[in-house]
Amino acid sequence: MYCKAGQPRFDSRIRFRRFSWSSGGWVTRLRPILVTGAPRSGTTWTGRMLAASPRLYYLYEPFNPNAGEGRAVCGCRFDRYFTYIHPGNESRFERALRRMLQGRYSLSRALMEARSLRDVKRALRSSARFAAYRREGRVPLVKDPIALLSAGWMAERFDLQVVVLIRHPAAFVSSMARLKWPFRPARWALSQPQLMQDYLEPLRAELEELESRGESTDPIDQAALLWKTLHTVIRAYYERYPGWIFVRHEDLSKDPIAQFRSLYDRLGLEFTDHAQILVERYSGSGNPATAQGTEKTIRLNSKANIQSWKRKLSAEDVERIRHRVGDVAEAFYSDSEW
Repeated sequence: MYCKAGQPRFDSRIRFRRFSWSSGGWVTRLRPILVTGAPRSGTTWTGRMLAASPRLYYLYEPFNPNAGEGRAVCGCRFDRYFTYIHPGNESRFERALRRMLQGRYSLSRALMEARSLRDVKRALRSSARFAAYRREGRVPLVKDPIALLSAGWMAERFDLQVVVLIRHPAAFVSSMARLKWPFRPARWALSQPQLMQDYLEPLRAELEELESRGESTDPIDQAALLWKTLHTVIRAYYERYPGWIFVRHEDLSKDPIAQFRSLYDRLGLEFTDHAQILVERYSGSGNPATAQGTEKTIRLNSKANIQSWKRKLSAEDVERIRHRVGDVAEAFYSDSEW
């Protein structure tokens, strides 16, 4: 990651491992992991590659109001995208999220919500699977970009290791435009006063102005402001949480084996042969450079995918994006990377 002068900001030092005592001496105690960042920034790819570790199990987007794990896994019901959990509202979420991170599957809830014999069988299998996770001492890896704004509270409350993915603004906008995802940042930002007060007040006028355009808002402008809003928070996280891991999607993509080996090490995990084979399979040159249409896939030629936005966006679009994201982007990308 780069500062304004284009010099590296982050290093690979392990700054947050904790240790516990066992009969054999001091050993690394593995903590649950949250993989987050803006949508379309590589959280699924990264989460899946890390979850190849036999010490982890994968939880998919519990904060997503329209997808994610069922309420048997996470008892919270989120009514918006990018919920901001803080001390003023934590009582609504803390117990359910704690149970989720403990691997407490609610079989009774799953059976109550079952609508068919197939659902019942699935619930029984899931209950047995989570019991096995606890018995084997596995810990959850939560992959969730929608949890980004609550990552600070989650880390402090539950002692999580946090990996934050960052992607070039133009690549992000290009991906959002391809999928036609209608995220409108003002809707969830302005409706959360504490979030505005803690992080986003400097963006209020910009959010209000773009929202006032309604459905006629250009999708390029909308996606660029979404990137800026989320990365304003990420920039604050970098200053506040030195123990977190911040990784640029482009750096992972250039050398996936070395970068994932480093990530495994920093998280206290062993980079096994199985993990290396999986990374090679999902990032190798035999995969397509880009996804087509509205397809979502994590199996791509990662190196070729880095610059794909340059073929999809016009010079005018790129200039508009750069103007919109301004100094926030300068914290992460140098001039030469545009």
